Amino acid sequence: MNFLQKIAESRFMRGLENLSMKLSGSPAFSALSNGMGGSMGIIMIGAVVQIICVLGTTFFGMDPQGEIYNTLYTPYRLTMGCLALFLAFNLANAYAKNLKMNGITSGICSIVCFLLVACPLQTATVGDKVITAINLDNLGSSSMFVAMIIGFISVRISKFAIDHKWIIRMPDAVPEGILNSFNSIIPTGLNVFFWYGLAVLISTLTGGTMTLASMITAILAVPVGYLTSIPGILLVIIIQQFLWFFGIHGTGVIMNALMVPYVSAYMTNAELAATGQPLVFNAIFLLGAASIIGGTGNTLPLVTLGLRSKSKQIRSISKASLVPNLFNINEPVVFGMPIMYNPVLFIPYLLNPIIIALIMCLGYTTGILALPQVLIMTALPILVTPFMSTLSWRNVVFSALCFPLVFIIWYPFFKIYEKQCIEKEAEDIESIEVENYARE
Repeated sequence: MNFLQKIAESRFMRGLENLSMKLSGSPAFSALSNGMGGSMGIIMIGAVVQIICVLGTTFFGMDPQGEIYNTLYTPYRLTMGCLALFLAFNLANAYAKNLKMNGITSGICSIVCFLLVACPLQTATVGDKVITAINLDNLGSSSMFVAMIIGFISVRISKFAIDHKWIIRMPDAVPEGILNSFNSIIPTGLNVFFWYGLAVLISTLTGGTMTLASMITAILAVPVGYLTSIPGILLVIIIQQFLWFFGIHGTGVIMNALMVPYVSAYMTNAELAATGQPLVFNAIFLLGAASIIGGTGNTLPLVTLGLRSKSKQIRSISKASLVPNLFNINEPVVFGMPIMYNPVLFIPYLLNPIIIALIMCLGYTTGILALPQVLIMTALPILVTPFMSTLSWRNVVFSALCFPLVFIIWYPFFKIYEKQCIEKEAEDIESIEVENYARE
């Protein structure tokens, strides 16, 4: 207990907290959050369409290769299937606004550069006609890393040009829309020259075996592969819980870092499900173990225990935290109970997600639990998310069974903390009575 307290008060942890605050306030970090946040509506539309199609094939015998299914599934292909394209725009738009630049112009420039790099035009002969088209497969989750890199760097190239006055000057009387168009010509031209030139150079040097997009993906695949292995995900969960303990929004930090492989894993299974093929296990699915029954750290059993606590402080915090916790929102209990900087409650807060993750891993690999296939990225009531993401009642039952298990893990540590709170409240009451008596 004292060891954790010493770590919490160490110079290193204070420095980490300051670094986290600086990152949260940085233009790039907030742009990444806002850029992904701007895609949430598209993701939810794709998820709803996918659920309708899966239910249609499961309960109404809809043919996955039939015309009706393809008609219903088209909105999914044009939303989730183009997610990297939307991310390229949203990220550049948000980052440019943070740098006091024109967001729309920067977003469009990012899209153009992304298409040049990730989706070069291809020609094919169909009958007597020569058709030129782009490969829609390169617009989805597989190119999200490329979209992120282009979104950030394209804005910095444009800012460099603008800061050095590399723009076409127009009279002040020119309307703003026309002025913005002319001002963007040189920055956009520099971006096109840089990205397309780099893409052509890499293709030439590798004899056409590799593109800039495939090179970026290949380079990043190595560290991401280690991070998204089973040991890697368990380490990520531990880091996430430690960040929360030190007052840092661990879920936000982790999801920003792993958003691309997280989305890619779900989209891979979505595409397999659409073609009737078996789904595949990805260790990144185990991240759900940290918030399967309440917010991060599975805090609903703790809140339930607190509702009948003899400590007024714990009871009042639990009442205020109950409804948010039912929607997997746990900031009130983390900062109010608090779990932050509380060595007693941190032990079960760290321990239970790891235990649940190991059980989930066993369930996924043996087929007892259904694998996720629908990407849900919004706060929904507990037990709703496991059903909507897997479309299986087995996972709902598993989530419900996690409650008593996590309850047992929380219970002894809760009782220790409750005793401490009761003793402190009794001392406070006694000191107030002594003070009042002295005044009389």
